[in-house]
Amino acid sequence: MHYTEEGRVNATKDHRQWRDAVCDALIDLDMNVDLDAPFQGEMRLRHLRETLVMDVRATAHSVTRDRARICRSTDDYVLLSRINSGSAVLCQNGRDAILEQGDFAVYDTAANYHIALRQPFAMTVMRIERDRFSRLVGNVTDLTAVSVRGNSGTGRVASLLIGEVCNELDAIGDATKRQMQDTMLGMVAAALLETRDGPSSGTSEPRYLLIQRAMRLVEDELGNEALSCEFVAQRLGISGRYLRKLFADQGRPLSDIIWDRRLVAAHNQLAGQRSVQRSITSIAFDCGFKDSAHFSRAFRARFGISPRDLRGKR
Repeated sequence: MHYTEEGRVNATKDHRQWRDAVCDALIDLDMNVDLDAPFQGEMRLRHLRETLVMDVRATAHSVTRDRARICRSTDDYVLLSRINSGSAVLCQNGRDAILEQGDFAVYDTAANYHIALRQPFAMTVMRIERDRFSRLVGNVTDLTAVSVRGNSGTGRVASLLIGEVCNELDAIGDATKRQMQDTMLGMVAAALLETRDGPSSGTSEPRYLLIQRAMRLVEDELGNEALSCEFVAQRLGISGRYLRKLFADQGRPLSDIIWDRRLVAAHNQLAGQRSVQRSITSIAFDCGFKDSAHFSRAFRARFGISPRDLRGKR
């Protein structure tokens, strides 16, 4: 087995080589096959900005990611699988998602999961940065192993978009890929949240759209000292109480998300090559902090290292 220039792994009859190739490309997992039946598999790897896209064709097998592999790994991703042909059963967090052609579901690399593929199949797998996806949906755990049907409604739109983006990925210019990635993940998030909230929440705007708008506003206003739940609620035209309830239902208060996003933004700036030209206090203030001592304590608690030590490691 070897990789071609296009990121394609040639078909193989050795399932152990196939497992190793999947582990190298995607995530560490175990694999089970019927040893009495011939095995064949092929994959193609590409990138849509930070999102890894893997097209897979293989004969029947199953994969498992267990606690031992999770403990050995530093990976922190959300995976999405869309069935192009065949079927699959995805099990995680006490739920079983039965996926047929066009359906998709997400699952968490930080929790045990099992996928049974009982017949030859074709599948698109996407490896998405957890932080990026959490900004769209909030608590990922509530949405894992939930079947999104690709035959109607928002699920169909999201599924078709996944398929078309993957089909045309080689023809999409680098300047357009980020917008394409964000659009696709936004539709995936909308379809997933709709499975839980229903297509209408009884308000003038669906809950999942309000959450996405709130998160975009947070990203745009990180450096604004006035950024708060009340600020976001006023800009969205809803009450602060309702906004807090939206995020409480997601499993994480919006205020915590705001401070965490500010810390991540500061971390990214301090780790960059240009940060040496600016003081740590200046970076902290630009990211919305008002007190340098509070910033240093929160930064160390979040990343296990002080801002000064992080800068010294560059």
